[in-house]
Amino acid sequence: MTRSRLVALALSSVCALAAGSALGFDAGKLGKESVQVDVTNASTVMQNFDNRDTKPHQVTSVANDDWGVWYNRFNLQANSGVWNAGVRVDSAWFYTSPDPTELALELTELRGPLPDAAGYFRLRLTEAGTELSNRYINWIYPAKYYVGYSSPDVEATVGDFYAQLGRGLVLSVRKLDELASDTTVRGLRVTARARVAGARLRLTALGGGMNPLRIDEASGRYLGVDASVTPGWLAITEAGMPRAVSTDFVAETPNCASFGTCTYAPDRLAAAQLELGTDAVTLATQGSFLIRQEPLSADVVRSSEQILTASQSAELPDLGGHGAAYLEAAIQNLDRLDPGYAIYGSLTLIELPLTVLAEAKHYRRFFPLSANVKLSRAREFNLVQYSAPPTAEAFWVDTLYESFDTCTTGGRVKADLQLGRDESVFVWVNRSYSWAESVANEDCDTKGRNLNRVWDVASGLDISSQRRQSRMSATIGARFDQTDSELDPAGDRCDPGEPDCTNVFYAEEYLRYDLIRWLGGPFALQFQGWHRRRRQTIGGPGDRWFEGFNTTGFTIAPHLSLAFGIEYDTRPALPSTYFNGLFGYKFTPDTSVSLFVGQRRGALRCVGGVCRVFPPFEGARLDFTARF
Repeated sequence: MTRSRLVALALSSVCALAAGSALGFDAGKLGKESVQVDVTNASTVMQNFDNRDTKPHQVTSVANDDWGVWYNRFNLQANSGVWNAGVRVDSAWFYTSPDPTELALELTELRGPLPDAAGYFRLRLTEAGTELSNRYINWIYPAKYYVGYSSPDVEATVGDFYAQLGRGLVLSVRKLDELASDTTVRGLRVTARARVAGARLRLTALGGGMNPLRIDEASGRYLGVDASVTPGWLAITEAGMPRAVSTDFVAETPNCASFGTCTYAPDRLAAAQLELGTDAVTLATQGSFLIRQEPLSADVVRSSEQILTASQSAELPDLGGHGAAYLEAAIQNLDRLDPGYAIYGSLTLIELPLTVLAEAKHYRRFFPLSANVKLSRAREFNLVQYSAPPTAEAFWVDTLYESFDTCTTGGRVKADLQLGRDESVFVWVNRSYSWAESVANEDCDTKGRNLNRVWDVASGLDISSQRRQSRMSATIGARFDQTDSELDPAGDRCDPGEPDCTNVFYAEEYLRYDLIRWLGGPFALQFQGWHRRRRQTIGGPGDRWFEGFNTTGFTIAPHLSLAFGIEYDTRPALPSTYFNGLFGYKFTPDTSVSLFVGQRRGALRCVGGVCRVFPPFEGARLDFTARF
């Protein structure tokens, strides 16, 4: 069967299944309460072609090409009075995928004539087989499930749940659609509420095994466990989850930490929060205790067997009608380092037409709770973490390099001025110092040779018109990141007078915009883009480069939209342009289909300080979602 027929078959199957399984109904009664059942199905069919990142001798660059997947997420939810339950079943079917022999042949041909072609081929064949041993494998598994009870005084959940304590310093387990990430705790959570002497008292306790999504749809990689990392009750919580499989190239071993098939060892966590609040102030004490199995990666966080994090927070939700304030101080104990700490605070002042937001942070040896993933074989899951310390940056900033926020002091002040009913302008200034960006500095040594000094400034406007059916927002900004001691492009410290030395670690100027113009009736035109002029001394191309994108969208009917995009990147050895198109149609507010065709450049994307690298893409993607 040809590739085009396979794609057509998969696309038609997705539409048929999604349309047929999108149901909602009254399932009868449980005692005196009716039982409401909702069924949602989301399907993605994605065909990858040559994404133009092939490099000589690099198996990973050719393994990203020529594969296709049908990825389905089936959700069933039911509720009756104080009870609720749900299950999400994920499945992935790779209807075409690379073959290790073909990858080895491609790299051998790319290299050209050489004396030992057979030896080179065998070496690349082994690398390709290892690379594909946990990619492009079909799975169906219970990604999330839960049973819950909810009343005004008590809430309880058994199964999967999200959790955030404070502002994320202690615990932040959540879903990030922008990064294709969805992590939960699979275990037990109980919350009790009471009123004591006019104050609100809330106590939350939770514990269980950590449960990230096991399939990365952008790369086809999956996380697999085996019996060596599912002892005791983890054998129950990991029942039905993707398992590590042995291949001709990677054999199963008794110990997951050795070079074997296993790529994930579920972490265990216990956490609690006690919150006391009045109308004037809310005080909260929270803590988490993370217990590792044998580490699968050697960095300081993943190799710590136990991590204890605790914090105290105070919130003033209403400063006399003129703002709010928040302060949180945390401590963290990793068994390999001296205890670290973090202080974060924010203050909002409102005196219309002016609103001022000030954020500040001071972190010393304070690390996000990274998951116990074998990065040597599952690098795409590097972003999985169970906490998200606030960054005091704009949420989309992707220039906090290396371990920037583990040893830093800084803050941002942002002022918004309302010029009229539909017009406002803003400006922000950020000043930060980091001792863990240009050097590896797990001990947080704050000597000057480790210091990076950062200025981040921006201003912009937001204008609405035509009864707020049209809107324009734009931001122009710059970031300057300099080291105290000079660097060369290799990352070494320079002696005075050496050529090619600079104090510039990173610099950029950028423009972001989003313009929507209503054209009457159902018609609208939208322009959205981000354009950047960048310089990066270590790991960059040497000279400044330009990169960015612009998307032009059209709404041409009440439920129909089209978009055309162009992306560009002037770095050497990369494709300079990328073109794409998007078709979208909404049958109902909860049922839609979209088709993306074209190219996207590989890029680092960040949301609130959590980042991941997306590979380049060239192909087609069909998404169908139905919810009732």
